[in-house]
Amino acid sequence: MKISGSQLSSYIFFNAPMKFGWLLLVAVLCAAAPQWGFFGHCQINRLAVFTLPLEVSVFYKPNLDYLCQQSTMPDKRRYAVKEEAPRHFIDLDHFDSLKNIPKFWKQAVEKYGEDSLMARGIVPWHAYREYLKLRDAFFSKNANRVLKCSAEIGHYIADAHVPLHTTHNYNGQETGQEGIHALWESRLPELNFATYDFFVGRASYIKNVQEKIWEA
Repeated sequence: MKISGSQLSSYIFFNAPMKFGWLLLVAVLCAAAPQWGFFGHCQINRLAVFTLPLEVSVFYKPNLDYLCQQSTMPDKRRYAVKEEAPRHFIDLDHFDSLKNIPKFWKQAVEKYGEDSLMARGIVPWHAYREYLKLRDAFFSKNANRVLKCSAEIGHYIADAHVPLHTTHNYNGQETGQEGIHALWESRLPELNFATYDFFVGRASYIKNVQEKIWEA
């Protein structure tokens, strides 16, 4: 169920500065959970809502089905939008040092060139773009856009927490482990979901979102 802008504006969290707890709660949950495919992305977005402050969760809880269904939309776009694939990974083994990678996109382009970055993957920079979209959606009190941006930022942050999304050897093709990607992020979570402990505490306010993304 999606709600109108007039309904959304009645929620308490629009009467105070938005703290964007969504970003941290997804990041924390991703760090604590095993890696994910379509099933995992859905569960991450769904479970993340329950760590939100009450003022925000009263908006998100009636829209759990939408957040779950839309959590895989970025993956579906990979086959239709040429620029989409690099938004899901970053081959850190193709950079000299993580600490030397500029955190801001403009500086990164100046250092490496846009074509080079697209080839190596841009998930940390793109996650920040998605955060800005979500922030702007809140400020404009656009309910449907808040939901869309929330679902999608959950996807990109989740991807950033998958070790296999941070290396060129993402499917074990260079080490005799071809096929490990699907096993690691899809099959295992589906088989073992009921045994995982998803208690991660409450969402916390993030002061510097740009820096926090790079801690994933």
